[in-house]
Formats: sequence, C-alpha cells, structure tokens
Amino acid sequence: MLLNPKLLAVDLGWRLCFALGVVLALVILLVRRNVPESPRWLFIHGREKEADDIVTDIEEQVRSSDGVTELPDPEEEITVRQRHAIGFITIARTLLGRYPRRSALSFSLFIGQAFLYNAIFFTYAIALTTFYHVASASVGLYLLPFAAGNFAGPLLLGRFFDTLGRKVMISGTYILSGVLLAVTAWLFDRGTLTATTQTAA
Repeated sequence: MLLNPKLLAVDLGWRLCFALGVVLALVILLVRRNVPESPRWLFIHGREKEADDIVTDIEEQVRSSDGVTELPDPEEEITVRQRHAIGFITIARTLLGRYPRRSALSFSLFIGQAFLYNAIFFTYAIALTTFYHVASASVGLYLLPFAAGNFAGPLLLGRFFDTLGRKVMISGTYILSGVLLAVTAWLFDRGTLTATTQTAA
C-alpha cells in the first residue's frame, strides 16, 4: 500500500517503507534487551548466579504447570569450562574436529535453505513481473502468502518436532519441500501455472 501511487506520493511511499524498517529494528532492540541469555552462555561467561536463577525459574514453571513436586535427577552430567571469550579457531576446531558429521549436516541444511528458500523468495518478484506480467505495484500481494507461511509454519509444525522427533521432522520437511519444488518447476516449465497457482505452489 505504501508503494501505491494512488494512495501516497511516489517520493513519500518508499521513504515510509524505510522508516518502517527503522521502527522494526527498534522493536528488535527492545525485545533483545528483555530476552534472557542462555543459562549455559551465562555460566560459561562467569555469571553463575544469573544462570542458576533462570534454571530455577524454569524448574518452578515445570513444577507448577505439571503438578510435579520433585524433578528427577539428570541421568548424565556435562563439564562446562568458564572462559571470557571463544575464538573462531576454537569454534572451527570443535565443529570440524569433534563434531564433523553434525557440522556437515548443519552446513547442508543451511546451504539448502539459503539456495532454495532465499533464492526463490528474493527473486520471486522478478519471476512474477517477467513471466506472468504482474504489475510491480501488485507484487507485494503475492508475497503475503510467503509471510503467512513463515508465521504459520512454526505454529503448526513446531509441536511435531517434540512429538515425532527432530530427525523425522527435519528430514521430512526438507525432502517434502524438495519434492514440491521439483513438481512446481516441472509445472512452470510446462507453462501450466498462473501467477496465483505459482504462488500457491
């Protein structure tokens, strides 16, 4: 709406869009100030009291929500070494030396997400205007389903990561996305999609 010249002057609309970005950044800064740090991070950096307070609060919430009076003792223990900073060499040595398979999996997922989702999302406006001749002023409407999907995805699928498991959900969602993307590419190549059905796909 801000880029619609019928509603706002052309030289004003894009400036308001940038101003909205500033507002969102300020909101993120406020959120960042009120989100507690990870207890592990706090402990590593010598802030044991704060870490203990957060864990105690979590345990209290579990007790009150589940009606549990006593939480079971952990089956295993881990050793956490306190340090002021962790350098990139230490991180690389840990990732590649100690956890090479997990690192390969993480990099694969990250690269797959970057090339598939971001490549589609960032170039979709070009595809709409070039292949479907959608007016530039209307492109934003076709991006709204992406935003809705981004919001709905964690709400609808998040609980299954706890009930079905991470391995099943991560592999399942990536494989299903790849299959759907291949089918969409095939339909696009055949010329059977419209701007609306392409967006739905």
